[in-house]
Amino acid sequence: MDKEKCQKCGSKNIVMVEYSWDSPEHYDGVSEIQCKDCDARFGRWSGKELAEGEIEKRFGIV
Repeated sequence: MDKEKCQKCGSKNIVMVEYSWDSPEHYDGVSEIQCKDCDARFGRWSGKELAEGEIEKRFGIV
């Protein structure tokens, strides 16, 4: 997975998201990649597109 651009639209206008310390999936680092152009969100480890309200499981564990 290319973490430098959006997998969906190819935009480089992305942000790396770190979940807050009180999140059940908190990790000291990036947990998801979010596109600011098309609003797509992808899990850092799984690479899958996250649905609204869904968060990436720590280390991509299902």
